[in-house]
Amino acid sequence: MRGLYVHIPFCLKKCHYCNFVITTKRTEGFRARFFQALLKEIKQAREKYGRLCFDTLYLGGGTPSALTAEEMGPLIEALRRDFDFMAGHEITCEVNPGDVDRAKLETYRSLGINRISLGVQAFQDPLLKDMGRPHTVADTLETWRLLRDLGFNNISFDLINGLPSQTIEYFEDSLRKTIELEAEQLSLYDLDVHEKTVYGLRRRNGKLLLPDEEKRAEMFARAGELMIAAGYVNYEISTFAKPGFESRHNLGYWHNQEYLGLGPGAFSYMKGVRYQLAPEVNRWLEKCEAGDWAPDSADEITAEKKEIETLLTGLRLQKGISLDQFVLIRSSLEEKLAHIHPQGLITCEGSHLRLSRRGRFLAESTFALLV
Repeated sequence: MRGLYVHIPFCLKKCHYCNFVITTKRTEGFRARFFQALLKEIKQAREKYGRLCFDTLYLGGGTPSALTAEEMGPLIEALRRDFDFMAGHEITCEVNPGDVDRAKLETYRSLGINRISLGVQAFQDPLLKDMGRPHTVADTLETWRLLRDLGFNNISFDLINGLPSQTIEYFEDSLRKTIELEAEQLSLYDLDVHEKTVYGLRRRNGKLLLPDEEKRAEMFARAGELMIAAGYVNYEISTFAKPGFESRHNLGYWHNQEYLGLGPGAFSYMKGVRYQLAPEVNRWLEKCEAGDWAPDSADEITAEKKEIETLLTGLRLQKGISLDQFVLIRSSLEEKLAHIHPQGLITCEGSHLRLSRRGRFLAESTFALLV
């Protein structure tokens, strides 16, 4: 399995928590420059790797739905011209509520986009305003109605927990609204405050009031209880899906499979090397225009490192992993597990490992004990 990720950096504004590679510059000339650079990067990937075949395509950002129908069409056509895609492949497009109309979504359908990741984030307008989001709850509901009306039957919602002033009641309300609207998947994101953001500035000034760890743990627990009771499968630490609607693209990451990333800030993992052409928009544009394809960062993944990564990504999944698949790290792993197991973070059934509920909430700390 192999996935293709394309990063679209355009945003109307920068949200207060955002640490992604984006630009709010959206002039016609700048957009044309971006697409010319992206076409060059597509051609270079074709020359470097040949005509790759992909199982999934993910349009992320930034805000892919900021593209017009006239921009999205040529982009998909260019990708299909230089790459192949498996029959029945999954194409996901991230969409901001209020960013699309009927005509644009009809174009998406005609291009084969069959999965939508909707940036809901919360179902309370005060929280959306505090986040600096450019949409309202009404925008979310209208976009959802449009998507359903046009036949999109695979819609994933993003929600953030641990927001400033977010109560457990607010969070539960967002979960219940997700269930009521019958989203096929829910992806939860625990707020991570980065220094170079509005929230980072507020924290430095002592003006960022966040839920404490106990409340965040309660939110995590309530998500599991409500979503599972509603028939969703908690197939990855912070992701719930109706059976059969698990994100195939993201499963490729969790199974540590190859992927090609195009666009500013995108990472690739190909031929045993994980690399990034450029970490920000202007740097990426300059490198593409100059034909400079040497990555700004690259990491050769040795066989041992591959096993470690496969261990950590595999433990994110509900089904867990088997010790039998690790030849190089098994003995050292068993020694570490002997110390970790009494802490109740990991369950062991024969050679099969899974994170416990506590281990899932403390996943990053648990992983740190394993490497």
